[in-house]
Amino acid sequence: MTSTLVLGMGNPILSDDGVGLEVARRLQEGPLPDGVDVQQSEVAGLRLLELLKGYDKVVIVDALRTGRAPGDVVRYEARDFRGGHRYGSAHSIGLETALELGRRMGLPMPDDVTVFAIEAADVETFGEEFSPPVAAAAGKVVELVRAEVGAG
Repeated sequence: MTSTLVLGMGNPILSDDGVGLEVARRLQEGPLPDGVDVQQSEVAGLRLLELLKGYDKVVIVDALRTGRAPGDVVRYEARDFRGGHRYGSAHSIGLETALELGRRMGLPMPDDVTVFAIEAADVETFGEEFSPPVAAAAGKVVELVRAEVGAG
């Protein structure tokens, strides 16, 4: 059986940055196909290796700042993903680099990695509320992820 991880990422106290965690929380409430695990994480870079290893497919949900309109949703494959603040800082490495490093270390890394990135309006203000366009996008991404894992 194929094993799938849905990983909601973010920081729950930095406004829109917590949207990935919220999407994961909502997905945990509803039925999903067998073999689909949902987790939340505030880590990135090399620390992702431990979370991703052993899965065939991984779907990551996270906030991103690229200059698009807040609430826009972009679907990336890991090989296309150039990352946002969490994947390209001086303290972490990019998602594709982390996956490649895991493979070179002999870890069973997923070959199928998708990222649903929600364009954030604010990832710097302390707060647990999302901006209205990001809050609206969260529901849309829940349905996109459900479809991605065969639940919708």
